[in-house]
Amino acid sequence: MTNSILIGLQVLLVTFLLQPKKKPAAARVQHGKASYYGKEFEGRKTANGDIFKNADYTAAHRTLDFNSYVRVTNEKNNLSITVRVNDRGPYVRSRIIDLSEGAARRIGSFQHGLASVRIETLNIIKKTHEIDSIFSCNDVLDCLGNPETLKGFSISLWKTKDIVHALYVANELYLHEDIEKVIIVASGIGDQRTFTLVMSEFPTKASAIASKDYFEKKGFMSVKLFQP
Repeated sequence: MTNSILIGLQVLLVTFLLQPKKKPAAARVQHGKASYYGKEFEGRKTANGDIFKNADYTAAHRTLDFNSYVRVTNEKNNLSITVRVNDRGPYVRSRIIDLSEGAARRIGSFQHGLASVRIETLNIIKKTHEIDSIFSCNDVLDCLGNPETLKGFSISLWKTKDIVHALYVANELYLHEDIEKVIIVASGIGDQRTFTLVMSEFPTKASAIASKDYFEKKGFMSVKLFQP
């Protein structure tokens, strides 16, 4: 088992230990076809009132609770992404989930339109007062909540207001990419606080640009280069 996978598992383990000591509900698993939203849905309201963004990692499901976290795995290539349910659908009965474009790109199904997937509800990480406190104390942290520092050139991959979702997506990065560290950069206060997944410590601008190009090909739709 590589160091990256071990670190990814630590993300889930530590946050699991911080949640209340009760047995989590069994994960629900489904197999079927996944489709994705067309670009014309950008900016429209979803069924739970969110504004739909194709670059986000969200999905429509017919029955799962809003704000459920669902790992979607492409059964052809084993690539996965964790999405948050914020809409109802799909309305084609042969499909079980409708993904944002960003999610479809992350599992390699964007060019194909449909994919055979396995979906499973996740309940390992719970938002608790402890997690809120950890990720409110500093603006630059690793995925375990330890203070970090941005060095050299950096790239931002994706941002969300949901720290739990950020941790799940960070874990997907550890599991699927050959990386050493994912940094979470927080900004804002209260309900306006956002969490951005960042890769840092690129020694040159050229190496950062190469990584930016790589992660764009891997499905991240809003990658930005910056220097602290």
